[in-house]
Amino acid sequence: MKGFLPLAIPVAAGLGLGWFAPALAVQMQPLAQLFIHLLGWLTYPLIFCMLVSSAATLGRQRELGRIGVLAFAYFALLSLLSMLFGLASGWALEPGAGAVLASASLPAMPAPAETPTSILGWLDRLPSLQANNLLLLAAALPAGLLLGRFPDTRVPAWVERCRLALFGVIKRLLVCAPLAAFGAMAAAVGRHGLAPLLPLLKFIVAINLASALFVLVVLGGAAWLAGMPLLRFIAYIRAELYLVFFTSSSLAGLVPLSEKLQHLGCPRQVTDVVLPFSYSLNLAGTYLYIAMGLTFLAQAAGVRLGWHELAWMLGMALVSSKGAVGVAGSGVATLAATVALLHVVPPELMAILFAIDRTMKCRLLTNVIGHGVACVVVAAADRCLDRKALAHALSPVRSP
Repeated sequence: MKGFLPLAIPVAAGLGLGWFAPALAVQMQPLAQLFIHLLGWLTYPLIFCMLVSSAATLGRQRELGRIGVLAFAYFALLSLLSMLFGLASGWALEPGAGAVLASASLPAMPAPAETPTSILGWLDRLPSLQANNLLLLAAALPAGLLLGRFPDTRVPAWVERCRLALFGVIKRLLVCAPLAAFGAMAAAVGRHGLAPLLPLLKFIVAINLASALFVLVVLGGAAWLAGMPLLRFIAYIRAELYLVFFTSSSLAGLVPLSEKLQHLGCPRQVTDVVLPFSYSLNLAGTYLYIAMGLTFLAQAAGVRLGWHELAWMLGMALVSSKGAVGVAGSGVATLAATVALLHVVPPELMAILFAIDRTMKCRLLTNVIGHGVACVVVAAADRCLDRKALAHALSPVRSP
């Protein structure tokens, strides 16, 4: 239960406030927004520093190419498998069969003018850091390789100090996660209530079941090949999963997950390269959600997708989702963009999924578990995984 109660209690309080005082509860949303804003401002430069520092080190040791090839091959395979798994689950479970998604039945989306004045109204004018992870990666790797050729300069040491400082600041910011979780739950229940979730219960159950099966079968198989018991690994990172679940942001788990993986036996030169890449290119939970979401909408609209449409869907979804940050909303935005590009499902049906997007925590949890498994798999394939540390960290008698 470590890490659960400190977040579950504020969430329960937020749910109660949203149910009994919805007008006041909606005004709590800035608490979550501010947390996500600050997290984004700190995480992007942290990812940049991690990549620059590791690229400089690995470039000198001529190891970056090998680790990069292993990581990219693994990401490509997992991306394809997650999309295919989502399609197969959608066909097998048929979450949209018999659903009535007429325009009149769509839950009303609140107009901006109807939103009560927030306690932190100035937050609406506060710009969020919108950086594309692919551009970040494209800039960081050449910079790191260039610094690797000049190891005697002060710049590599300065980058490392920045990395350590950002790690420390983010760890202090995560102390505010319970407050953010309270604000997010209060605003969600206060604005939409529980009614919009009921007609979509079948889809919610289906996507959660598919995600659990994907984690156990696909990610479990990858972990088994790397010599790691998946269930013990999930228990080992349960505090990070609680944090991601209640804050609705996989970025919240980046720093503690990186530290846990290093204690697990993954060298820092692997985690500092594979983990940032994984947050951009290895979004298995998001891909599975997109595939099942499209299948759900097609079934609800009575549209049969042929092989041609399926091929286009796979390609567009994979391309449009690259570089998405692991914050709640990126998955449904990518799904909406894919629907608009395909012209197969009526775009107005997307409104029904916006109402339940905050309940799609399985997407974030699958992504985070996938990030951790990716680091272990790449480290095992590169033969630099510390097996003794792995066995010690995942020992049943040891609590992380």
